[in-house]
Amino acid sequence: MKVQTLEELYRAKFHLIFRYLLKVGCSREDAEDIIQNTFYKAIENMIHLEVENPSAWLFKVATHNYYDLCRKQKRHPQVKVHDEFLENFLAHADEGERFVINQENKAEIHAVINQLKPSQANLLLLKYEMDLSYEQIGNLLNMKIDTVRVTLYRARNQFKKKWSGKSNERL
Repeated sequence: MKVQTLEELYRAKFHLIFRYLLKVGCSREDAEDIIQNTFYKAIENMIHLEVENPSAWLFKVATHNYYDLCRKQKRHPQVKVHDEFLENFLAHADEGERFVINQENKAEIHAVINQLKPSQANLLLLKYEMDLSYEQIGNLLNMKIDTVRVTLYRARNQFKKKWSGKSNERL
């Protein structure tokens, strides 16, 4: 594995982590603070930091900092769904799913995603909103590619299950 300096990691991962934090509902200022604190912790612990995947470590610390901030503010993290999410999600969907999920259901999709476990919502966000590959998600979360595929498959199925329950409520 290539050894990266903290400066190289910062350049490579700042925008990715920043975009992710904004997509999960973090304000611009809070996202900047979280990233600053994350890299401060990395510098502070650099001597003792022996991690195989520093990118995943940074992502995990930033995510935990965001969840801590939400807890302090007594609010639940809310994933923001944008048009890119819908386009990418639909691009990977079956024909039957295309019929069910469309542009008119944006608010309902947002509500269903926020009913999922945070780990499932985050995976869907990374894949369909940020358009990351399985390999990129695996590197970011320090997961094997097969694990990413299986977990993402389960997250999609959970979404479909909750979506169908919501569809039955409307009838």
